[in-house]
Amino acid sequence: MDDHHDFLSSLGPLGLTLRLKRLADRFTEDARRLYGALNLVLEPNWHAVLLLLAEHEPLTVTQVASHLGLSHPSIVSTSQKLEKAGYVVANTATHDRRRRMLQLSEEGRARLAEFRDLWDAFRDELADMIEVGGGDLMAAVQGLETQLARKGLDQRVRNRLARQAVSEVREKDRPDVPLQIRHIDVEDRKAVVRIARELVRSADTYAFDPNISDEELWQFWNPKPPGQGFVATLEGEAVATCLIRPNHAGPGSHVANAGYAVRADMRSLGIGRRLGEASLGLAAELGFSAMQFNKVLSSNVAAVKLWRSLGFRIIGTIPDGFRLPSGEMVSYHIMYRTL
Repeated sequence: MDDHHDFLSSLGPLGLTLRLKRLADRFTEDARRLYGALNLVLEPNWHAVLLLLAEHEPLTVTQVASHLGLSHPSIVSTSQKLEKAGYVVANTATHDRRRRMLQLSEEGRARLAEFRDLWDAFRDELADMIEVGGGDLMAAVQGLETQLARKGLDQRVRNRLARQAVSEVREKDRPDVPLQIRHIDVEDRKAVVRIARELVRSADTYAFDPNISDEELWQFWNPKPPGQGFVATLEGEAVATCLIRPNHAGPGSHVANAGYAVRADMRSLGIGRRLGEASLGLAAELGFSAMQFNKVLSSNVAAVKLWRSLGFRIIGTIPDGFRLPSGEMVSYHIMYRTL
């Protein structure tokens, strides 16, 4: 971090406008770099006009400016560039020949789905980065600047798109396994401890003491009432386990906490998703009104994506709260949803 950055930071809220401008300039620079690397004829901020027209076309330049809260000249300039790129066409309004009505061209309509995937990746990556700041505006700005110094937004989005592509291929090729979910039984102990021991060794999802005993692992995944443990079986063999218990006692006992573990050789088969979906229903049947996860590592991209898709939202983030085996410090999220 250079002296100039330190000085702006020391100004606190007084330096906010300059820091926001610097962030905007960095976002613009990174977006241009990514668009260029992907050979896309796009400019930063075109997405706002294209997405608006997709929802409300046709619109006059004045109407677009009003919707976006931007100046008329800036929209004129942007619309001319979009016309030149072939994404937008402008026709004379029938009721007033002085007014030009903007709408998507056929090419713009055809390319929009591709662009949406890219913009969604930008949105999700920025949301993750902002959440690391803990919700406080100045902390969020500081967090964004720190994270961008480590890795540019363009590279972050490219990594996210790559992960999503791999996930989509796995989802497409995933076989439908005949899974059964039932209450845990003493006869499941050996299988459950084996699954749990894999988590202890990997040390990249749960904060287990590396010296934890088999008995302690069994008690964790088979909690005493009002907590309950469950296993997912495939052809009678336990291949995954989960637990549901009150997140807190007494006044906090209406909110459930849960944990999940899938045997290493059974991952990428959709077992985690099916176990997660089932646990929501089981928790509701047990009388819980909500569910909260206290520690979902930001590095566990698949888990964060899964829980978001099942209705959980991130309500807090602990920066550098978990140390991976490599020594890298990563943040973890607190996630929550009602039942």
